[in-house]
Amino acid sequence: MAQFFKPQKRNKSVSKTLSKTLRAQVSALDHQARAVIRGEGSKKQTRFIMGALPGEVIQYKTTGKHSGTLERILEPSADRRDAPCKYYDQCGGCDFQHVAESYQLGHKQQVVEELFQKFGVFDSATESLPWQAPLVSEPTRYRRRVRLATRWLGKEQKLLIGFREAQSHQIVAVDDCLVADEGLLQAVNRLYPVLNTSSIATKLGHLEAIRTNKPVILLRITDSLPKDALQSLGSWQAEHNIDIWLQSENELTPLNNAGLPFDTSIDGDKLYFQPGDFLQVNGGINERMVQQAIDWLAPEKTQRVYDFFAGIGNFSIPLARRSKSVLAVEGVYRMAKQTLSNAEANGLNNLTPLSADLNDISASDLKNPADLWCLDPARPGAEGVMTLLKKLKPEQRPSRIVYVSCAPDTLARDLAIIAGLKSDKKSSDYRITKLCTVDMFPQTHHIETMVCLERAS
Repeated sequence: MAQFFKPQKRNKSVSKTLSKTLRAQVSALDHQARAVIRGEGSKKQTRFIMGALPGEVIQYKTTGKHSGTLERILEPSADRRDAPCKYYDQCGGCDFQHVAESYQLGHKQQVVEELFQKFGVFDSATESLPWQAPLVSEPTRYRRRVRLATRWLGKEQKLLIGFREAQSHQIVAVDDCLVADEGLLQAVNRLYPVLNTSSIATKLGHLEAIRTNKPVILLRITDSLPKDALQSLGSWQAEHNIDIWLQSENELTPLNNAGLPFDTSIDGDKLYFQPGDFLQVNGGINERMVQQAIDWLAPEKTQRVYDFFAGIGNFSIPLARRSKSVLAVEGVYRMAKQTLSNAEANGLNNLTPLSADLNDISASDLKNPADLWCLDPARPGAEGVMTLLKKLKPEQRPSRIVYVSCAPDTLARDLAIIAGLKSDKKSSDYRITKLCTVDMFPQTHHIETMVCLERAS
């Protein structure tokens, strides 16, 4: 389902009252890579500032009770580098380019460990976590999907396309993106003359460029396009061999019967999807992540698997090739149906899709217990699946779980629930046997983590 950008509303009266320029030294980074400023005096108010590093002395302007914006680096850290992207100071897409990739990786692992400690997943005073080497990405040109904001400037009769500034309506016009596949912005630039007309631009909400087996451009439209505009888009599509899809509030339509794009699994299977379906942005890392999930779960032909948050079958299809059966559980009916189509198209008959509310799923929805579980939830995490796990009898619980997370705070919350499952009331049923960070989003604060848990018995 498409998610639309909604900038946070700012309380003008509060901002006006509190706004002042201050000087301070940064004490730490939080899990969003924001600089932490510890207040002094009786109030000891903590503030969070994007763009600064521990140890730096900075000048910043307050923008709210606990926030501020960086104005100057007075004493830079030795870890600071010049951002490689020319748009970095304006664009809100990346927020961690001011340090090297090795620093980014180290910080992200530290964040995961600190959150695990905070939520009681482990005690650093008495135990250590079984860290594995991180799955490392190319630091640039890794994105195979980008979303661009648009705005029609009526007075200038010009379409603006680019990325939004952080928490702002303002658009930074770009002609390239350092973390995107080169072909994506090139395709958008070639399409620009067609889009830069009032008949199309006034009805354009945003656009998305995707590249798997071929480039695809998804145009989010707020009203029907006139016939001549559709003809212009169709002619461009035929000339450039780049498919265009139109997405309105209630409908997704391929222009001139454009075919479904597909991703390729680790076995060479084709995973078809509709533009707008969830697709990991980093194709190279995704392949390595799926392979590692297979290695950690180590499925056998006698074992059943549950794949929760299955999407279009990213994990389900490879797991089905290696196990007795897979139940692919997905909250979006269309994607659950697509997973079945993908299984059938690749000659698999041991995969069953289930469309269910993963926040309120029960054992009766799932039929036979599974030996192995795979989870790949969105940022809110998998609390509903954790509740299900708690309610199962010990003999119905899986022997091994691989949890892929894109939000370390909800991961820590969910693992704390698993850590609390104790059949003998003395030790947890599960222990973490492997974990690593996954460099899915270089140059940003976003953290992807993989964890493998095994039944202690």
